[in-house]
Amino acid sequence: MDVLKGVRVPERLYKAVLWLVSIVFAAFLIGFGNLVIGDLPQVESRVDRSEYVESAEVKQLREELRGVEQESDAIRDRLELLRIQRQQASSEAQSAKETFEAWIQTRNATTDPTQDPEVLRRTRELEQLQQNERSVQNSISELQTEQAELDQRSNAIYGDLADAEQTGIPAYERAQFWQELRIFGLRLLITLPMLGFAAYLIVKRRKGEYWPISRGFVLAAVFVFFVELVPYLPSYGGYVRYGVGIILTFAAGHFLIKNMRQYLEKRQEVEQKAEEERRKLVSHDEAFKKMSSSVCPGCDRPIAKMEGIESNFCVHCGMTLFDHCGNCDTRKMAFFRFCMKCGATAETTESEAPASPQAAT
Repeated sequence: MDVLKGVRVPERLYKAVLWLVSIVFAAFLIGFGNLVIGDLPQVESRVDRSEYVESAEVKQLREELRGVEQESDAIRDRLELLRIQRQQASSEAQSAKETFEAWIQTRNATTDPTQDPEVLRRTRELEQLQQNERSVQNSISELQTEQAELDQRSNAIYGDLADAEQTGIPAYERAQFWQELRIFGLRLLITLPMLGFAAYLIVKRRKGEYWPISRGFVLAAVFVFFVELVPYLPSYGGYVRYGVGIILTFAAGHFLIKNMRQYLEKRQEVEQKAEEERRKLVSHDEAFKKMSSSVCPGCDRPIAKMEGIESNFCVHCGMTLFDHCGNCDTRKMAFFRFCMKCGATAETTESEAPASPQAAT
């Protein structure tokens, strides 16, 4: 069925190249538009959060918090050192206790009264080691108490700091909102004329000589609208974006429904005409394309096929799809200008072609 495509190879190549030109032109326009839109935030300086949040009270609280954190770090370092000392003191006391208990057992076994002063000395040494361990533990407890107080103070400062910063947040959010709205307005100022001109090109210049260039502009405008404008719509909790979506969907649906109605009315009007008039409305190349897709050129419905029966006429509108050459009787497509077997012209075929069902009635 490749011969039924009916479009010259250079013509198909030329259309493909024109599509490539449209895409390349659109790509350059998109790149240029990205540069322009990307520079929009530089039109004015960005709103800095610190300008609205960093008040004198906030700065004072931050300085106080910094001092508390430094004290807390120093206490943590001292605690770490004391824990090491406690571990050493505990180890020494435990070792001395074990030694003392072993020595006592020896003393009881020998019952030597001359060793009583030694018992007292060893007992005092063990008590001293245990006292050192308790002293270190007391120091640790005191530092832990100080650490807990600093933590409470730090938490209180954090709360005051959050409250102080919160007072400047509404002003910052308002300034940020108005800045984003201004930037969006600039984006809209650029994209809206593009969309309007693109709509004009589609409606008025779609059949024009320079449509491939216009098509590239339309592609660029659609890209800019959906990529550079829609994501930056002010949200207002989603109301604006959903509202715009509803409007666009309704507009697109209205446009498609209206065009479909016009198309169906036009097809119905065309189908009421005689076959000769309808055949004049179908171009040669258009007929070949539709026939290659098994679609009737007269009514755009699928060509009915049944096994063992040749589909010479459209069962929906009665248009002649295939006939026979009047010179060699070869079955051929009715839209051939010349017979593919003997080269006879279509006039010869038409003068002896069988009548269509509509003509018979």
